[in-house]
Amino acid sequence: MEIEFIPRKKNYEFILEAYPPVKSIQDLPQWYKDIPMGTVVNSDLTARKCPAIKDLISTGFIIPLWSRLRLKSIYDENGQYIGQEWDFAAAEATNEDISYHMGTHTYEQHQGMRIGRTANKLILKIQLPYYIKVPKGYNIMYTDPFYHFRQDIRCMSGIVEADKWGYITFPFELINQDFVIEPGVPLVHCFVYKRDDNDLILNHRNGTDKEYKDIDKKWRTFFLNSDDYRTSINIFEEEWIYLIIKNQQLVILY
Repeated sequence: MEIEFIPRKKNYEFILEAYPPVKSIQDLPQWYKDIPMGTVVNSDLTARKCPAIKDLISTGFIIPLWSRLRLKSIYDENGQYIGQEWDFAAAEATNEDISYHMGTHTYEQHQGMRIGRTANKLILKIQLPYYIKVPKGYNIMYTDPFYHFRQDIRCMSGIVEADKWGYITFPFELINQDFVIEPGVPLVHCFVYKRDDNDLILNHRNGTDKEYKDIDKKWRTFFLNSDDYRTSINIFEEEWIYLIIKNQQLVILY
């Protein structure tokens, strides 16, 4: 599947060239790349072993911040708060007013939401400088790249019928009231998926004996394997023999 990114204006071409979206697997969090897998023997499997984390951070694509973003709280000589100011360097780079690149939502638009706002109860939002085109029938879910553990802002999640609407803005809550975020930092994590118009049916039932055995076997083999559930080893499929590491010795359970 091909996804296209087109500058929203011709004079934004340099922005897309300098900080293009990248596949998520090409921008893995540094902590994830540094942490070891861990071992079953020592019972110290790390977060890198978790398939849910691995699949999340390696799926979709990342939109990096394309300009320096700054927010500063201002105090008088007595230490009393008197206001806030923010700026986005893309406005200076394009010789445009900041309103072309950042906007706000008033308190009346989001009252009741437990999120971090500016001191005067605004939510700030960044306007995407390019247009995204996906094949017909596809959505994009935009969400904060949680596992990059950014400690300044958190982008608000949303789903867009991307084949119908390719230009969006990114509202965000404030985690910190004073910060500078440099360009290139992961801003938004994007998941592309085919739209399904069928009603969702939730079926709650008890499992069969075979299903319980299968679940138990998959659980055991996952912890034996040094990689993940996709490459879990087949342990005597027909005999349901389980291997367990116990006290650094291999034990066979029938």
